Amino acid sequence: MIKVSILNLPFFIYNKLKLSRDKSNISSRIIKIAIISVFLGVFVSLCSISIGKGLQISIKDKLYSLNPDLVVSKYENNLRGIATEKINNIDEVDFQIRDAHPDLKIEYLIEKPTLISNNNSFESLIFKGVGSEYDLQKLNKFITNSKISDKLSNNEIMISGLTADKLNIEEGEDIILYFQTSNNQKIPNVRSYSVKHIFDSDFPDFDDNYLIGSAQSLQSIFKWGSNDYSTIEISSDNKAKIFDIESSIRELPSLEKNNLSIISIMTKYENIFSWVSIFDFNIIVITVLMVFIAIISVTISIFTLIFERVKMIGILSSLGANEALLSKIFIYQGIDIILKGMIPANIVFIIISIIQNEFKLIKLNPNDYYMDSIPFLIDPLLIFLLNFIFVLMTIIILSFTFVSVVKFSPIRNLNS
Repeated sequence: MIKVSILNLPFFIYNKLKLSRDKSNISSRIIKIAIISVFLGVFVSLCSISIGKGLQISIKDKLYSLNPDLVVSKYENNLRGIATEKINNIDEVDFQIRDAHPDLKIEYLIEKPTLISNNNSFESLIFKGVGSEYDLQKLNKFITNSKISDKLSNNEIMISGLTADKLNIEEGEDIILYFQTSNNQKIPNVRSYSVKHIFDSDFPDFDDNYLIGSAQSLQSIFKWGSNDYSTIEISSDNKAKIFDIESSIRELPSLEKNNLSIISIMTKYENIFSWVSIFDFNIIVITVLMVFIAIISVTISIFTLIFERVKMIGILSSLGANEALLSKIFIYQGIDIILKGMIPANIVFIIISIIQNEFKLIKLNPNDYYMDSIPFLIDPLLIFLLNFIFVLMTIIILSFTFVSVVKFSPIRNLNS
């Protein structure tokens, strides 16, 4: 049996043109510029998406780790932002919340102002007393030394790195805390605590203002019962339904009866969530701009090739080549330019992303970005989608560009 091979004529002509191209031609230099433009367009777009999404995810993840989705406390507490007042009939409130939403995670806390002293230096902070059911291990991502493996005892606390630096405190050191249990108290209550862990969340509002300890310790100091707390913190696995859950709990009779209010993390940190949402617009603007520049550069380079090959187009047209065949020749050239710029851009992006995530070479100011370094999100789906959309848009635009090829009359091309 005779094997018949079918010649891909447009690809064959494209290869011949590629091999015989004179490097002194202006098209050769323009093609190099187009390849560089594609490289920069894809690379900058990938970095924009990766950094923007990385910051969004990292900042939200920190917020959700440091704060619950919803906080129930006295109206006065939520207005001041510090939950110091005891919740009355907490069992009734707890029962109604669990009955309405049995899948929610509920934790209890107490917040009280305190004065921390070390080496004749003082700092005013909020003692965040957590109950026995509180998941402290979610804070391990903010701890650089020994990780949290169990609950804090009544004489153990966690302080921030900022506080530790201000007061020259080291992990394991004993320090003194002062508490005022009543307005008429002249001599404060004094307690000694051991610094069990030091954390750094890069959230100045949290690191500058809070230390974490046992709620039982505060209950003992302020003479509260074992079931007395000032805050009910509620978390849900479904973040999309937080506002619906907030509205539902707000309608519970026990909240109005006990002068309680509920506030969501989105409301409490509305400015941060609004700021983070702006990243999406910035990503779109940068990506569209860079892709547009790259596509224009590729289109110009193909136009230059077309004008250089006017006679060839005329000869092929006179021999019966149709628009589709002629267009494919230059589409192959366009794909060649795209791949020569796109593949290195993806490789360089992945290498830089891995190095940055591992060694954190590019730093950020935590006071402005709540992060100490730029986080790169390496999402295969986002990378694939950007590359696919870029190639698709380029081919579509080039296909319309090649309509101009048929305007060249074969006789005029041969005589030019």
